[in-house]
Amino acid sequence: MNVTRQHVRHKLPVQVFYNKQHLKLIDFSLGGAGAEIGKIDPPEATSTIKLILIFPYSGENVGWEISAKVVRVDKNKNFIAFEFVQDENFKKFSLAFYDEMRNKGMI
Repeated sequence: MNVTRQHVRHKLPVQVFYNKQHLKLIDFSLGGAGAEIGKIDPPEATSTIKLILIFPYSGENVGWEISAKVVRVDKNKNFIAFEFVQDENFKKFSLAFYDEMRNKGMI
């Protein structure tokens, strides 16, 4: 399966947690994220899971629990990719976060 994200990928200071375990973020976009599998037992591709995302925003750490579809699992490359299942509130927050990152010169 070949999956290409529709949004530009950035290296951003977002923390990703799956099953209470931290995943090292590789890249982040408005539509999804790529991370290292590390030591977790990865979920099956195409499954929908819960992720916790922690964003540095307005001088605080803001957490969101979101649903995400697993679009790629590559154990050989230590890589997992997620597509966010977004609701309107998360979408609004993500755009505000991007504005702050742009103002800080990180995007």
